[in-house]
Amino acid sequence: MDSAKICLAAVTGVCLAVIIKQWRSDYLPLLRLALTVFFAWTILSLAAPLVTYLRNLTEETGLSSYAAFLIKALGIAVLTQCCSDICRDAGEGGVATGVELAGKVEILLLCLPLIGEILSAAKELLAFSF
Repeated sequence: MDSAKICLAAVTGVCLAVIIKQWRSDYLPLLRLALTVFFAWTILSLAAPLVTYLRNLTEETGLSSYAAFLIKALGIAVLTQCCSDICRDAGEGGVATGVELAGKVEILLLCLPLIGEILSAAKELLAFSF
């Protein structure tokens, strides 16, 4: 049902945008903003149970620290992708590339402790083999 609601809102918004563009194009940014807020709200309401389920699942398995990295990295990736797409649509390709690069660096910085743990475990495994 959520997919039908999203598709119906998108088609309605596009039809309204075509009509508004012909008559009063100065109201078009307001329509786009309203649609963006609607889609963001819908997506967040769809993602909330998913995050709760993943949190419960990782707490039961004892891998909550690793799942925190994964969820944060996924959030950063989605946010930077949406932001860079908006910048590209506005004709600012350079800003979009900068946003994507900043997101990649932030994910790398987020994962540095995890990389350190992996290297430490590899070092211990190599020490046991000799």
